Amino acid sequence: MGRSGLKIALVDKGTGREDKVCGGALAAYIPKVLNTIGSEYAGSYNEIGNKVAVNTIRVFSPGARSVSFTFQEYGHIMKRSDFGTFMTGLVSKLPSVDFLTDTRIVDVRIGAEGVLAITDKNSELKAGLIIGCDGANSAVAKKLTANKAHLKHTSTAVRGYFKNVKEVTENVFELHYIKKAIPGYLWIFPLPGDIANVGLGMPSDVVTREKINLKNELLNSISAIPYLSERFAQAEQLGETGGYVLPLGSRKVTISGERFMLCGDAASFVDPFTGEGIGQAMVSGRYAGWQAIKCFENNDFSADFMKQYDITVYRKLWAENRRRNFVRKLTGRRHWVYNSAVFMASRSRLVHKAISKIMWNG
Repeated sequence: MGRSGLKIALVDKGTGREDKVCGGALAAYIPKVLNTIGSEYAGSYNEIGNKVAVNTIRVFSPGARSVSFTFQEYGHIMKRSDFGTFMTGLVSKLPSVDFLTDTRIVDVRIGAEGVLAITDKNSELKAGLIIGCDGANSAVAKKLTANKAHLKHTSTAVRGYFKNVKEVTENVFELHYIKKAIPGYLWIFPLPGDIANVGLGMPSDVVTREKINLKNELLNSISAIPYLSERFAQAEQLGETGGYVLPLGSRKVTISGERFMLCGDAASFVDPFTGEGIGQAMVSGRYAGWQAIKCFENNDFSADFMKQYDITVYRKLWAENRRRNFVRKLTGRRHWVYNSAVFMASRSRLVHKAISKIMWNG
């Protein structure tokens, strides 16, 4: 949209460079999405220095057995703040975009002549349409849809940074399906400077039902589970452990209407099995940009015309999300399933191949 000739106001409650609580895993297809905007964007992404290329997933079962899956394409791990800095850097170069930082949208009103967005600074923004990319607690979604959070369709996660974790391999990210967390997992993702992004995510309904304190559970796991405690014996935590909620793409919600669209977490575009959301946010944002241009070209901002966005983005994401959610429900809290899967994948090429298709977001 930045090159469409349209005048755009990009509103962020912060600066876009904050270190949000996130695993920081970037899907291998992200450069491809950027390339649809411009080859130089994909080139700039590839030149980012403070990221780690990964192409191997090492999966640990509740019984501490492991198996690795290696892929031809590389994804990346980087701090969320670094990715935000990269993206805001691209936006800042576009003359048609006014980047409004430290500004929060508190109300949105749709009228026949356009959209009126009111900020926490008592300023008013008038536009032809609004795209809500404002996260799990989206103000745009709350004002314009009846979408409600549901524990069965969300996950809760915590994350901390640790230095000097033993046996962290640069091109490998680890998923530990510990008994207490399944079908969620504990993760260890490599970062530059001998730092690891370490977190724990679980279905929100399980967290609530079993009254689990995820921060305590993460620290207990890396100190009490023998094979993990050995690796964290000399580790030092950097900063605090933060928490966040992931709205999963395990159901369809309202993602558009008259003069508005929702993207990313605001539209519940998060992989139900892995919890990866940055890639799906990028994809949905790209489709929303294309749809916005169509709206202005046709001078049509109706809910019916906006349904083209729903059709295209769900055609891209829904089938895979539904399949991965089926796997999540099928495995459930059955730790023996994970033990058996890892055991069989380490011995059978066919099982290994089948599981690899589930694990990788290429």
